[in-house]
Amino acid sequence: MELNADFNVEVDEGRLSLVLESAGGRTAGAARPRNDQYVPVLRLLLQRLRDREAVLLSALVASARVSRLSEDERTLVKGPLRLSDVTDVEQLRLEITSAQGRVGLPAGARKEGNNRKRIRLRLDVPGYRLEDAAKLAADLSTPYNEPVDQLAASRELPTATELLDALTGIEIQTATGRPNTVLEVHGNVVRVRTERSPDGRPVDISEVQKGLDKLAERGSVQVTVDELGHRSAFVGAVLATLPGAQFVGSPAEVVLREPTGDDVAGDLHFGELDAVTSVKVRTEQRKLRKLLAGGATVAECALCGDRYPINFLVAAHIKKRAVCTDQERRDLTNIAMLACTFGCDMLYESGWVTVDQQGLVQVRPAADLSESHLRTRLLHLHSRHCKAHSTHSEPYFAWHRANVFAPNERL
Repeated sequence: MELNADFNVEVDEGRLSLVLESAGGRTAGAARPRNDQYVPVLRLLLQRLRDREAVLLSALVASARVSRLSEDERTLVKGPLRLSDVTDVEQLRLEITSAQGRVGLPAGARKEGNNRKRIRLRLDVPGYRLEDAAKLAADLSTPYNEPVDQLAASRELPTATELLDALTGIEIQTATGRPNTVLEVHGNVVRVRTERSPDGRPVDISEVQKGLDKLAERGSVQVTVDELGHRSAFVGAVLATLPGAQFVGSPAEVVLREPTGDDVAGDLHFGELDAVTSVKVRTEQRKLRKLLAGGATVAECALCGDRYPINFLVAAHIKKRAVCTDQERRDLTNIAMLACTFGCDMLYESGWVTVDQQGLVQVRPAADLSESHLRTRLLHLHSRHCKAHSTHSEPYFAWHRANVFAPNERL
């Protein structure tokens, strides 16, 4: 899909330089305002530059109106900044755009100026030489990696039907705060209750799927009729329920970013999974694992201490999730621990092992077990220190000792 904003790549000061033209009002005969998708284009360009492991050497305002100012006075971001190290592209985009409002204003001015100015990003992009400016511009105009369906899978986005099924009966809010409720999903149509239509109105599921595809491809989508169709408010409300998604700006956009650990711990979705299990549970696992591992791709099992790739670890609830209060469910850094799929997760879940008040692993008696992998595993775990034990997690381990381990121990 083509976005309405112009950019080019040229050589400046001996460096490749991306120039994004300014946004402005509608000119005579034009169908829409000039470069009115400045923000999503800038975000998309930063994402695609990050994919290419580009280094941002500097970002500055390049409009003719402020050309008399020194570069220091026009600088928005000082580099070098390795974009592959940037975890939140939206935050970098905000830094670049918000800083523009003060450039060129007289000292003491109270009102912020335009933050959609013509800007220049000086770059070092691996694999691109100065003579490759036109090639880089062409490459940045197309997705770098997978097609939309593969990209959606890599982001672990559900299909529209999966998401709508999970949201059935739940009130969600549009960007303006109006309530919408999915009443029923049937065939290719979802019936939606609004303030104006309490009995529900039909919406084609394909409209939601198109919005998901755009969000997967670009990482953001404007909540407008042009972008999301005539039921754009409802589609935007659905998209905003995805983990890591949020409404931004005016007119509103849905922006999808990778949640940080703080986002995960504070996300109400993770305390209310019972209503949306089919979509959220696998997302909770992935985000919980990332939170508990500190973003690492390899981490230790809290029980056996062995290190495994993150996909071989489970975010195991220390106290069974089904009996946790909402507050406990949101205490993610203490209610869960990483346990390996090579036995520790199942042994803890079924009550064969627990953790005592000193943080040492205790096991059910193994003397009566014949020589087996189970006996060997229990002996290996006995009296090991549990990495997840702390004064904050002890109440959850105490629950496990009393309600899961102790009853089994008497068998």
